[in-house]
Amino acid sequence: MILRRVIDHVKAQNWTAIGIDFVIVVVGVYTAVWIEGLQRKAETSKRTTQIIETLREDLRDSARVETGFARTIDKGLAQWKVDFDAGRMPPPYFFRVPGSETPPPYTWDTLLQMGLGDLLDPPLVFELGFYYSERAGVGRKYLRYIAKVEDQILPLMRGESSVFYVADGSRLKPEFAASMDRLREWKLETRKNHEWAICLDERLNAPTEPGASCTPSWDLDRSGPEAFAIENRK
Repeated sequence: MILRRVIDHVKAQNWTAIGIDFVIVVVGVYTAVWIEGLQRKAETSKRTTQIIETLREDLRDSARVETGFARTIDKGLAQWKVDFDAGRMPPPYFFRVPGSETPPPYTWDTLLQMGLGDLLDPPLVFELGFYYSERAGVGRKYLRYIAKVEDQILPLMRGESSVFYVADGSRLKPEFAASMDRLREWKLETRKNHEWAICLDERLNAPTEPGASCTPSWDLDRSGPEAFAIENRK
């Protein structure tokens, strides 16, 4: 209808009406483009929020689960020491994760496929990738630990607990003491990841802005999980 009206105005050489029609067309097109842009921006914002909240929920779940593991291990180790100090020669304490023995391996890759990398500050993307890689590595350490538990400890649990000790009963045999040492180290590793996850969760309050680093630093004068420290450094 607008085109027919413009043609009629041109035939009549009504330049004022032609100008008005032109303004109406331009304003209409601009308004349509503007509204479409707002809708696209709103959809992008909603998608960004959903992806980031999924990531934060995974970090919080990880921290919560690791806290539960640490409490269970601390309680078990403490009870073992009480029993040992009382001369009862308890079997070495071990910890078996209920359900799956490793954290879900696909969370990070899935979020990247959903475009997470384009929504965050680039250094933060690197830190998150480092965290998930480290979490997977700690999971593999647990698998090595529990494999030895199942091969060396569980087959002996039905017999006398003295089988785990040296002849005079004063200490665990080296292989069983080492198993408990590996568990203590794994607990410290999960505590590091717990603190790391909390820091990254807080960092995601402003996901597109540069911020303090959550990546643990290395203390080269120490070894094992104690070499890590969360500093929130610039």
